[in-house]
Amino acid sequence: MTPIRAIVGRFIYPYSFAAMEAVLAKRPFEFCAILAHPVEPRKFKGMPESQQEWFDAGAIRSCQYEGVNWNQLQPLDEALIESMRGCEALFMEIVCRQEWKYIISYAQRRQWYLKHLQFWNDYILRNRINLYLSAWIPHELPDVVIYCLCKHHNIPVTYFHMSTERDTAFLEHDFTETAVQISPRYEELLKEYAGVTDPAKIPVEKHIEERFKALTDPRGQKPPLASVKNPTYFDHLKALLIKRPLAFFSYGLQYLTPSGLRRAGSAVQRWNDIRQRNAFYDRVAIEPDLSKKFIYLALHFQPEASTVPMGGAYSDQVLLARALAVFLPKDVLIYVKEHPRESGWHSRSIDYYKDFLAIPSVRLIARHVDTFALSDRCAAIATATGSVGFEGIFRGKPVFMFGHRFYQYARGVYRIHTNDDLKKAINDVFINGAKPTLITSKLYLRAMDETRVKGTLVPWDRQVSHMTDEEHAKSYSEAILADLLRI
Repeated sequence: MTPIRAIVGRFIYPYSFAAMEAVLAKRPFEFCAILAHPVEPRKFKGMPESQQEWFDAGAIRSCQYEGVNWNQLQPLDEALIESMRGCEALFMEIVCRQEWKYIISYAQRRQWYLKHLQFWNDYILRNRINLYLSAWIPHELPDVVIYCLCKHHNIPVTYFHMSTERDTAFLEHDFTETAVQISPRYEELLKEYAGVTDPAKIPVEKHIEERFKALTDPRGQKPPLASVKNPTYFDHLKALLIKRPLAFFSYGLQYLTPSGLRRAGSAVQRWNDIRQRNAFYDRVAIEPDLSKKFIYLALHFQPEASTVPMGGAYSDQVLLARALAVFLPKDVLIYVKEHPRESGWHSRSIDYYKDFLAIPSVRLIARHVDTFALSDRCAAIATATGSVGFEGIFRGKPVFMFGHRFYQYARGVYRIHTNDDLKKAINDVFINGAKPTLITSKLYLRAMDETRVKGTLVPWDRQVSHMTDEEHAKSYSEAILADLLRI
């Protein structure tokens, strides 16, 4: 067997660490670079510690590579920089995940990008890396640079990405060809049950039947994670006060310094900007007229992987609305509703909402309006990759998907990447009356269940899991080992 020399990213929690050690027990690596955060340096059992190098992913986000002599690294040349322009554009967008307190200038972003590119290109070539393995979709710094460099050098990439369904992930190798294992099984099931007209005649596991009933219930059922409260900044402060009071007061004293007062002033300005933008949205948002023809566009929370990188070119959701407005029949409106979770201060602004309002057919919809009411009454759903699209196919609604997500192969989902794609989808829906059926949607749920990796390596999804840590570790180690045989 070819010795494996890997970069392993984000296997940082006990159950994910256990999964990797189970892999190494059966298939030892020759070399391993570990990207982990926010834990103390820890190396895997199953291979010599001298053949493992640990990186603090939190520190290296902003290029804090300790002890690196940049003059000794292989220099960047024009051919590499030009061939990686797509990576550069992606990186520039992902930097916004770092802007939770301040704006990062273009000059700073590009300096970071070029340093990440030089460091990891040299590292991959010098250490003869032949695998990039990530616990979840690469969407942070420097993960996307490593991903793109591995693609450039034809090095296999393997990562896991969660669906909206509980304990359901898919092993993936490319942002654009997501969850490819579903499609062939789905097509087999469509042929096998071609003559079936009653969804009840399609046998599925009990948990799938229960989920199908919930998804098709008129009242609707949001994804399991929607029940988990997102902690606010003040929630984190409260937890710090309760668990580590001395650290809390030490943190507070920092604001009594000149730099601390400046940070406090910036924080007040950010909160004021958020209040003003929210007030603007609430002032211009309307109650929808559900008797009219309309497309439902539910905005994503940002910044998040669901738009960058999964949304591709359509991470700016105004672009979706503009494209729809050009090609939709003139009597069809576009109802745009804000995400229930508040996006980052830099991801939304009054001008952002004004861009939507500048499109004659767009209406911003009041926050309190039920998303399932909009889904049920719309002609179609438009989204980059949102769960609203997956829910829609179980309510007989066609979906215009502008990004890349696990349900993109389902009947009734139109993958929009060109203007011709959009024109064809609109013709199918508004002229031919095309829509998904309960049969095709239930079969997709079954195909997902039969091709998924059970469990999760993501701590956020772990909160709604029905599996033990040991089950997560076993499921993922088996999936990785099977993929290594394929590679």
